[in-house]
Amino acid sequence: MRDDDSRPLRRLPSYLRRGLLVQLGLLLAGLLALLVANAPGGWLAGLLLASALNLAAVVAGVLRQPGVQAEPGGTPAPRRMPVEAPAPGLITAGEEPLRRRLQNLKDDLARREQRLDRLAAGRDRAREESRLKSDYLTLLGRELHPLKGRLETLLTSEDEPLSDPQRRTLGEVRERLGDLVVLLEGIAGQKKSTAAVPPPVRRASRVLIVDDGPVNLMLARQVLERQGLEVRTATSGAEALACLEQVPFDLVLMDIFMPGMDGMEASRRWRDVEAEHYPCHRSVLVALTANASAEDRQRFAEAGLDDYLAKPYRPQQLIEQVRRWLPAPFGAPDTP
Repeated sequence: MRDDDSRPLRRLPSYLRRGLLVQLGLLLAGLLALLVANAPGGWLAGLLLASALNLAAVVAGVLRQPGVQAEPGGTPAPRRMPVEAPAPGLITAGEEPLRRRLQNLKDDLARREQRLDRLAAGRDRAREESRLKSDYLTLLGRELHPLKGRLETLLTSEDEPLSDPQRRTLGEVRERLGDLVVLLEGIAGQKKSTAAVPPPVRRASRVLIVDDGPVNLMLARQVLERQGLEVRTATSGAEALACLEQVPFDLVLMDIFMPGMDGMEASRRWRDVEAEHYPCHRSVLVALTANASAEDRQRFAEAGLDDYLAKPYRPQQLIEQVRRWLPAPFGAPDTP
């Protein structure tokens, strides 16, 4: 322990120490005067007694206040109690669990977002695969229609008479093909999609696509049907003329290069049949060809064709071409 703490008088301020020394000096002087006089005086004894009592009271009062200490300037000030500072790291340690929890929530949210992205990608792939399978099944069913028609022709033809076993065999094959066509249409969902389309208020424009390529035929038909058009297809010039004998068409997309009867010859015959069966109706003939020089366009016009569309063409080009000649049916359906 320090020496200042073991001596209480040294803890007093300097002016108190000086006052005590003065009073102590006066007390000693009074005692000395009393001894020299050899006779006790009443007033001097009272003065000495008062001075001694005052000195004793001051010293006792100071000693009873241990919290008073001297400052460098001589002014007493209360002793300051030490305040404990917060331990370093307490606040950081309290926030650490909250920070870890927030980080865990962020990581969990990121994992869930990645999972949702994978699920959405898988859903889109499944939809695309289902659509492609449906298109292929639809195409296969449409390819069976001409075969079924040929069997009908053989069964009803009188030029080549058939024996009873042959007729029964062809009849069974025709029935199996009919069942197969119905099955493919059901798997492809054609009936469901057809029922979902609301019936038009008036007759939609009728379009015939003549092309020996099954893929081009399928894609062109899907694009135009989404525009609200009534679309039929044919794979040869002869089949196109047979369709014309049944019903007139507003627009015909005619492939030029086809085996057997090409598009030029089919267009010339088309105009003849059309003038004979539908004298008040003239359809628009559009050539589908990869060659479209000035000489080719002249030959197209001589064959009765009105316009041409260069192959290969995009769906939007096909829509724009049909829109040019048949503007009325467009506007309600959305463009794919």
